[in-house]
Amino acid sequence: MNLLSFANDPELDHPIMLLAMSGWVDAASVGTDAIELIAEGGEVIAAFDPDELFDYRSSRPILSFSSGELTDVSWPRLEIVHRSIDGRDLLIATGNEPDFRWQALTREFVKLAERYGVSRFVTLGAVPAPVPHTRPVRVVCTTSDHGLLLDADKTLPNDLVVPGAAVSVLRQGIADSGIPAIGYWVQTPHYLQSPFHPGVLSLTERVGDQVGVAFPIGDLAEKASAQLKEIDRDLSDRADAREYVERLEQMQDKQDEQDEPTPIISFDDLPSPDEIGAEVERFLRSTGDE
Repeated sequence: MNLLSFANDPELDHPIMLLAMSGWVDAASVGTDAIELIAEGGEVIAAFDPDELFDYRSSRPILSFSSGELTDVSWPRLEIVHRSIDGRDLLIATGNEPDFRWQALTREFVKLAERYGVSRFVTLGAVPAPVPHTRPVRVVCTTSDHGLLLDADKTLPNDLVVPGAAVSVLRQGIADSGIPAIGYWVQTPHYLQSPFHPGVLSLTERVGDQVGVAFPIGDLAEKASAQLKEIDRDLSDRADAREYVERLEQMQDKQDEQDEPTPIISFDDLPSPDEIGAEVERFLRSTGDE
C-alpha cells in the first residue's frame, strides 16, 4: 500500500523542502507554529495515510461535539503543501510525528524529493533549554553539509546523544541521498509552554535567510513583543520567579562571554520545580498561554 497519495502534481522549479512535526523536538510548538505560518495560503498537494503511520491510542484523533452530537473527527496528519513566495517554490511538510514506519517514510520522502528535483532540505524545530526569556532567542544548527551554513549560523560544538526524532531521521535520509540538508533548532525557555512567539519569529526569520525569502509574518513581531512584556509584568509580582530567571540570565551571560554553548537538556546547575515552589511553577506554566 502506498503511504502517500497525491491530490495535485504541480510542475516545480527546483523547490526547497521544509519540514516540521509536532513531537519530541517541537518545544512550545515553535517548529510547527513557524512552518504553519510559512505554509499559510499554500495548496495541499499530497498527504500520507494516517492509518499506516499513527497509533491512535497515543496520537488520538480530536472529536468535536455540538449539542451532544459528534460533528467532526480530526485525524493526526502529515501533509505536503506547495507554496510559491517571491518566485521560490516551496514544498512544506507539516503535521504530527508518526508512531510507525519511520524508515519507509524516509524512503517516501527521498522519492518525493527526487520527483520534484528538491534542491535543499530544511528542518525546523525547538528544544527546551535553561535559557531566560529576557535574552535574544538562540537558534542552533545541525548539518552534515557545512556549505549551507550562513554567517549567523552556529552548530552544536559538543557531542550529544538524545532520543531520536522523525525530523532528524528524515533529514539524514535526504542527506544520504545526496540532497543538501540542514536543521534549525530554537532553544526555548524550558519553563514556558506554547505558544512562544519570540521563538517562532526568530526561527521563521532564520529559515527565511536560508531559503532566500522574506516570509510574510503578519503581526507576529507585535505578538512576540507583547508576550515578553506580559511575562515581565507577571514576574514583577513574584520574587522567587524573578530570582530564578536572574540565575538563568547570569548563566547565559557567562556562556556568551566565554563563547560557550547552552546545554539543551542539562539542568544540573538549576533548582528543581519543587525548590522553586508551587506558586512559581503555576506562574511559569501559565504565562506561556498568553
